[in-house]
Amino acid sequence: MEKVEVYFDGQCGFCQAMSARLTKLDRHHRLVMRDYNDPDIAKTAAPRFTPADLAREMHVRLPDGTWRIGFAGWAAILRVLPGTSWLGAVLQFPPVAEIGRGLYRWFAPRRRVFSRILGLPAPCGSDGACRIPQAAQKPPVKT
Repeated sequence: MEKVEVYFDGQCGFCQAMSARLTKLDRHHRLVMRDYNDPDIAKTAAPRFTPADLAREMHVRLPDGTWRIGFAGWAAILRVLPGTSWLGAVLQFPPVAEIGRGLYRWFAPRRRVFSRILGLPAPCGSDGACRIPQAAQKPPVKT
């Protein structure tokens, strides 16, 4: 089965949560989630898109090599997931598409703010320091 590549912001807690949710819904393993913050991943979208382009909106590369960006990317993702293909089709028609594009363009630059509000912090800060989930931390050794 042909794969759909989803270029997302792996430093955004909301984006990570959505990636995890989409992966759970993807029973046929059609989606390949790619964190564009990895320079090697970003290069796979070049020369058409720069890292700055990828950071503005989610980018989705379809099996035929065409791209869907932002809200259109969401519609493309939903079209390949079991049980949501009808919703992906609906999202492509006016006035839903116009409203969706507007909402997406408003939300995308604010996604990290919403991540913090929702308690979904990024795994690593701008200083490169990464947080360790509580469950992964080992208790102190008693001597």
